Amino acid sequence: MPAEWSEHECCWMQWPTEMTPSEDAVSWTHFDLGKGRINWASVANSISKFEKVKMIVHPNDIDSTNSLLKSDIEIIPLEINDGWCRDSGAIFLLDKNNNLGGVDSDFNCWGYKINYELDDKVARFMIDSSKAKYFKNNMVLEGGSIHVDGEGTLITTEQCLLHENRNPNLSKEDIENNLKDNFGVKKIIWLKHGTDEGTNGHIDNVACFVKPGTVMAMTCNDKSDTYYDRLNENLEVLKTATDSLDRRLEVIEVEMSYKRLIPNDDEPCSYINYYIANGGIVLPIFHDEKADENAINIIQSSFPDRKIECVDGLDILLGGGGVHCITQQQPKAKT
Repeated sequence: MPAEWSEHECCWMQWPTEMTPSEDAVSWTHFDLGKGRINWASVANSISKFEKVKMIVHPNDIDSTNSLLKSDIEIIPLEINDGWCRDSGAIFLLDKNNNLGGVDSDFNCWGYKINYELDDKVARFMIDSSKAKYFKNNMVLEGGSIHVDGEGTLITTEQCLLHENRNPNLSKEDIENNLKDNFGVKKIIWLKHGTDEGTNGHIDNVACFVKPGTVMAMTCNDKSDTYYDRLNENLEVLKTATDSLDRRLEVIEVEMSYKRLIPNDDEPCSYINYYIANGGIVLPIFHDEKADENAINIIQSSFPDRKIECVDGLDILLGGGGVHCITQQQPKAKT
């Protein structure tokens, strides 16, 4: 599995459908479909400045894209349940000759939270459409639960991958072996915690690689905040961890915003949940001027050769995620 900063062929996304808002899951209770589509389009249009975007759209929703998406974004009709392509979509691979492969993991909608049967078919569709070699992974896994450095190291959270609603019959060792077999990694770094209950703690809200040997992590400096202990426990793991090449990790800290934007919910908004595009970073911001500016400055200094495009992350957050959650990169393969 290549690192996200490797060159991309395109970015895949899924358009929010009429089925997306659901009172069956707390994460979707506050989701406004119209506002959500505006924000999905903002992300897609921003990414399209850097690379091709392929948007999977339910046939019933094609008309809703007309005034929102730029004309160079490819619309691909397919019946789907939801809009979180990072999790229901394929995870792409490259072999040593730069040939493209794709992994189709089992998708159970973050622990059987709402309808998901159509979305469980999206990964196979993406792989076939890309003419990639198909690999079936029979373990439940979402793309937002893992992040790699492209050199054999993977980070994830125990909160998610060891959750009883994913793979209750598999041990931690079984899951490690599956990750190694399917994604070509040699070393797995386990953080204890994520921050969101909707996905049971995906890694892409709390930590990501920015280059080999370097991890960016969300931090909390307010000892009275409910996430102080959890995020600092993660930080200690990262500061003492080594990667697949036995390098001690460099950790870049990005302090969280202390505003809580989801009604009746304690989940913090994440600046880590951004997308690394060809030549760009698409970054969610959250109407918190001081925290937004701090995150922009740190992330820009970490990616000096990429242009930052900021998008309003509020309505995606109210839907249950961030920019990274709604995108899935396809790496550039041999032509």
